[in-house]
Amino acid sequence: MDKKAERILRKYKGKRAGVFIDDANMFHSQRRVKWLVDWKKFKAFLEANFKVKFIRYYRGRYSRKERISEDVRREHNHYAQILKRVGFEVIHRDLKKIYANKSQNNFFYKCDFDAEIGFDIAANLKKIDLVILVSGDSDFVSLSRKLREQDKSFLMICFEHNAPWEVRKIHHLFLEDIKENIVLAKQKPGF
Repeated sequence: MDKKAERILRKYKGKRAGVFIDDANMFHSQRRVKWLVDWKKFKAFLEANFKVKFIRYYRGRYSRKERISEDVRREHNHYAQILKRVGFEVIHRDLKKIYANKSQNNFFYKCDFDAEIGFDIAANLKKIDLVILVSGDSDFVSLSRKLREQDKSFLMICFEHNAPWEVRKIHHLFLEDIKENIVLAKQKPGF
């Protein structure tokens, strides 16, 4: 672990923390870096450094009407169950199909939780001293300033490879800097 990461962890050591994880950001980032976060190890890492009050994982899911294979649906649901067993509160919303052309034969799935995460942070401020956002989304940088005005701390945890310059100017921790503590030992094929 590098010196900057150690300094940040010391600064927030023992603070009451609420953790908010944006799966959309994490899913794509993990594919790009070709390694997966072991969420059980990640939780243990957080608990070793902070007084974690809760961990919320915001995640899109396929609607019941969506035509996907049973294997894909089963794997998707299994992942949510793993997160719950680890002790995360999993917040779901149906994925939206975004069409890339008028013929609607080319599409991608999207699920945006930014507003909901912001509302949840605001609703829980009395319970916590430190907001830990696992995302890398620069839309949350202004939230960092607002939290400081309320004597609350903010820490963004994200992958370095896609961290925008705005995130690099606030307190942040790169997952690559703590990789040895949180990497999944058995990586899925294709990663």
